[in-house]
This record gives sequence, structure tokens and C-alpha cells, in this order.
Amino acid sequence: VEANSPAAKAGLREGDIIAAIDGRPVTGVDDLVRLLDAERIGRDTLCTVVRRSGITQVKVMPVARS
Repeated sequence: VEANSPAAKAGLREGDIIAAIDGRPVTGVDDLVRLLDAERIGRDTLCTVVRRSGITQVKVMPVARS
């Protein structure tokens, strides 16, 4: 997670594992890329995140890469 990135601002932390996006399982990078498609840019997206303290939900808003 890069400092000051949209992910960091949303509360994602180094070491977090994204297990699902809007309830759809993420089993690898391909799933992550597929689920964070253009239609989600600028739209609140709920991520299920596994971290050391347990499982939590984090709302993120994907942005287009420059």
C-alpha cells in the first residue's frame, strides 16, 4: 500500500489481504484486476480484508491510474 494512495486513504494497510470485492471472492491478482474493472472507478466498493487482527470490511473508491 503506497503512502497517500487511495488504498491507504481508505484504510488499507501493508500486509492486508483482499479476500473479496463486493462479496465476490478474490483468489489472486487476476481476480483483483478483473473485479476492479472500469465500471467500479469512482464508485464505492466494499472490500473484505484479512489482517492480523481479523477480518474487516473496508470501503474503497477505485480511481483510474494515470
